[in-house]
Amino acid sequence: MDIIPVLNRFVSNIFEAAGDFQEDMSRFDLLETRLKDSADSFLAAVLGQILEDTDEFLRNASHRKEHYDIQRKRDRTLISSVGDIHFSRTQYRSKEDGTYHCLLDERIGLPDDEHFTETAEAQILQDAAEVSYRAAAERISSGNQSVSKTAIMNKIHRIVEELPLDAPVEKKRCEYLYVEADEDHIHRQEGGKEVRDSCILGKLVYVFEGREAVRKGRNALINPVYFGGRYAGPEENGRLWDRVQEYIFKNYDQESLKCIYISGDGAPWIKAGTDHIAKSMFVADRFHLMKYINAAARQMLDDCDEVRGKIYKNIWKDRLKKIRKLFKRMRKSASNLKPIDECETFLTNNWEAVQRAFHAPRVIGCSAEGHVSHLYSDRMSSRPMAWSETGADRMCRLRCFVRTNGKSRVIDLVKARRTEAMRSLAATGTDGLEISRETVRKRYTKAQLETAAYAERLHAELSSTLTRKHISIALHKALY
Repeated sequence: MDIIPVLNRFVSNIFEAAGDFQEDMSRFDLLETRLKDSADSFLAAVLGQILEDTDEFLRNASHRKEHYDIQRKRDRTLISSVGDIHFSRTQYRSKEDGTYHCLLDERIGLPDDEHFTETAEAQILQDAAEVSYRAAAERISSGNQSVSKTAIMNKIHRIVEELPLDAPVEKKRCEYLYVEADEDHIHRQEGGKEVRDSCILGKLVYVFEGREAVRKGRNALINPVYFGGRYAGPEENGRLWDRVQEYIFKNYDQESLKCIYISGDGAPWIKAGTDHIAKSMFVADRFHLMKYINAAARQMLDDCDEVRGKIYKNIWKDRLKKIRKLFKRMRKSASNLKPIDECETFLTNNWEAVQRAFHAPRVIGCSAEGHVSHLYSDRMSSRPMAWSETGADRMCRLRCFVRTNGKSRVIDLVKARRTEAMRSLAATGTDGLEISRETVRKRYTKAQLETAAYAERLHAELSSTLTRKHISIALHKALY
């Protein structure tokens, strides 16, 4: 690795920036920026040099000489987290079938149409999960490479739908689990334009072991895992719940598990979860119940509080018939019958689930509405924007993945997508290829010795009396 010229440029930039700072010490911010840019450029150049050295290793391998003929050199530029990486690699032609290959690309899992490193793509996904496509594009743009918001959108659309669920070393023993579900209504976009009065349902399901107090007035879920996406239609909805069941089965001892409470607003897609989750019971979300009751009671104007109290009292005492009679009397004087009808329908269709919400000793309150707001609405529906079906689905999945696994695991999504893209290729020219570790060690040991010798000379230069004299003069000018 011929790193000395690259290091020379880097050190020259440092001296130049330091000299300018000594001329004007009020611009420390400029010094910091210039040094960071110089360091990034240095690292990008080193990465490019390493790739070219690796290409040389592949070119000299006996396995390559046996199966592939050299055709030409091809230049390539990748956008990375430290700037543009420029390098050349060799293209080969297979002796067996005449197909063309860039063995370096295949070895590192780099598709032909890819313009980003894995780390840069992971950063794109992290940024796009938090800010608009345009803002994410501006953050990653570097050098002469201008990244468009369409390129960011394409990265989101190509996220793998599902990664295999991790299996723990040992299953947890837990008597009760809690599953909460709700959906966000995301504005639909078709052909680049918003479709009026049309929404995409972004479904959210999460599993946790209970709640614990983190400070006064605030609780946190215990070991939550999030699942989400569009999952439109009964078949896809079944896939969502089957994945939740798969997670529960892999992570929890089934003999210890007594019951799984599924809480939600009573939507059919949520109640369908009990058909897929073993030992599960549906529990009505008391927050949504409260909204139905308040809307119905407000139709009574002056008697609002009294009517609300009667409804809750009859729910507590399991008296559905009395509630129906009360609603019948309310309809005689109500100006708007719709809230009353909706409340009666909800109670009638979910009466057993409502009773569990009030009387089952292990049931806890449902916070699905708040989770949808923070996890989906903040990014997708709280501002005037519209989404395609694919974009909404993948963004839901991405934000659930980040919430469950953290930003550091986004790289797994990138690697999974690229592995899938590379499967379309035939067996690569690097199959069976073994590069001698001793050859690599000797090659880099020599380079290390050369760089070490250069570093010693550089250290001597930095420590010289002349350097100290320049700094002293600059300080004297600044002070006097």
